[in-house]
Amino acid sequence: MSEITLIRADDTWHRTDILGCSYADVAVVDEERTVDRDALSGFDRCGTCTW
Repeated sequence: MSEITLIRADDTWHRTDILGCSYADVAVVDEERTVDRDALSGFDRCGTCTW
């Protein structure tokens, strides 16, 4: 199990690590969570971030 940190901006979740998109660097963050990689199915994920 490994965990990743996600941010929610404009109702979309983005990765904050090296595989995240450039929008995650400048977005106004509504929420931040650290989640297990296996628990990502319930999130409305960014189509540009690498999942």
